[in-house]
Amino acid sequence: MTSQESVMKSRTRLLQLLVGTFAITYYIFIALLDLSALIFNKYIIEWAGLGANPVTFDIFPVWVVMLVLFLLNTLIIVGFFRYFRKGTKWMVLFFGIILIGVQIMIGGFEGWQKLLLEAIIMALIIIIPTQKNTSRILQNTENLG
Repeated sequence: MTSQESVMKSRTRLLQLLVGTFAITYYIFIALLDLSALIFNKYIIEWAGLGANPVTFDIFPVWVVMLVLFLLNTLIIVGFFRYFRKGTKWMVLFFGIILIGVQIMIGGFEGWQKLLLEAIIMALIIIIPTQKNTSRILQNTENLG
């Protein structure tokens, strides 16, 4: 391994750790928020006063939405751990795009800042090369130069 390879691999690993650590922390907090909404939904409904007229308010659709959001956030967290261990990006990107799509379908572009942040995280995952791509890039530059 040349010094250029080791420098490129260390930079790649550092970028992966920085983006991954921020993203995992972000998605863990969102997943915990979804989980607490699932567990304490009865109290939240009573506090908001939505349960005053039980005929007009049904908890099941809200519960399903919270469950889907919790599962998608959890799958993204699992995908990031796979990204760290094996360098595969497909799981993070697949469930991340589905999560962004579900959020747009549910609330539109109301919380566009959150959507933008998640899109930036997905874009960084696409841009940052993995260990396999790093060695391929180095071989191509050595062949050119």
